[in-house]
Amino acid sequence: MGMFWSRMRRRWRALRQLRGPREWSLCARALLFALAVPLVARLKLSTWSRWVERQIQAAPRPGAGRQPYETVLQCVDSALALGTPCVRSTCLVRGLTRYFFLRRAGLDLSLCFGATLENGQLVPAPGHCWLEKDGQPFLESGDPRLNFLPIYRLPEMTAPGPAARPAP
Repeated sequence: MGMFWSRMRRRWRALRQLRGPREWSLCARALLFALAVPLVARLKLSTWSRWVERQIQAAPRPGAGRQPYETVLQCVDSALALGTPCVRSTCLVRGLTRYFFLRRAGLDLSLCFGATLENGQLVPAPGHCWLEKDGQPFLESGDPRLNFLPIYRLPEMTAPGPAARPAP
């Protein structure tokens, strides 16, 4: 019974942090997105990446209705707290949801997927995904690169074309 009340208090705190209709709306959208992550995760990463980048391009321009990323993060984390047990609290759900909404808020970051190395071989499970900002882990309690080798990153990095290469 104690665990039930602990979860209820956490949800109540998450609800009390939301201020106004814009934050309620963002929280609801983040909750729906987090519920869809298991379906999205079945898509190829390249397909998902293209879709996300199109959605980010469609987001309002800076200063035209965007909320500060701290507010967006608070709303997303509230949605993740409110969604349990329907929303699984995994790095994939948390990472994809935060990545989508923080990128739409204009924050320049990437989502890294890592695998474990055992005896020089990549082992797909257990894996981990995390956010990086300016090449450093973002919103992580420790550095996941110590335990996981990054194998994929969103947005996909493309090689520079011939015009972008410096002349010899």
